[in-house]
Amino acid sequence: MVKDPIYYITFGFFALLTTALPAALGQPNFLPIAQTVAITLFLAIPLRRGRITTALVVLTSWLLLQLFVMIAGSALLPLVFERAIHEGFAYHRALLEWSVTGISLPGSVLQAPGSRLLELVGILIGSLLSAGLVGLWFLMRAVNQFGYGIGRLAVEGPAGLILGMMPWKLATLAGYAGLVVMLAQPLLTNIWKPAHYLVRQRRLAIASLVLIALGLVLEFALPGLWRVMWAP
Repeated sequence: MVKDPIYYITFGFFALLTTALPAALGQPNFLPIAQTVAITLFLAIPLRRGRITTALVVLTSWLLLQLFVMIAGSALLPLVFERAIHEGFAYHRALLEWSVTGISLPGSVLQAPGSRLLELVGILIGSLLSAGLVGLWFLMRAVNQFGYGIGRLAVEGPAGLILGMMPWKLATLAGYAGLVVMLAQPLLTNIWKPAHYLVRQRRLAIASLVLIALGLVLEFALPGLWRVMWAP
């Protein structure tokens, strides 16, 4: 089934539908729920068959489509998409304040350590115990907020668009995606031996952890310079 072009067309359609429709309706709860349920089902198909590369392609394509919709929608219909993000107005205001003053990067480890720790636990333990469902929910929420922030800053011009594409955030989200794919497998394949995954998917595990670590290092080292370079 995963070799059928209809499969890829269908998941692309649902990626656009489950993002654009709830966001356009200003539904902050339904938005990540619809996205999570859909992508979990689409990922389960290749993961149950051991097609890890296919699963990574599917999730990467989904996230790129989701990000594009959130960026475009937030730039073109900012007040509409603002309602689709929990505390969207406050997050946008905090981003603008950071872009001007360089103080208190919203959503950072220093600014919201509890939320970030919960997010990581959800990605790790949640993915393992729910075949990826819980981890994907946290990932969908993070990508939605990230895309919203980029779109709102893009209203300020091309420099704002680049400013919003924070490299540390991109690295972290990419690492999360890799871990979700890896940790969703045991419940789907009924193979619970860590050695099975560490041997066959060592590069995926290492790459995911390195990306998360890189994102954390960049989050401490880069925001000041990044803001100076690209603040509108």
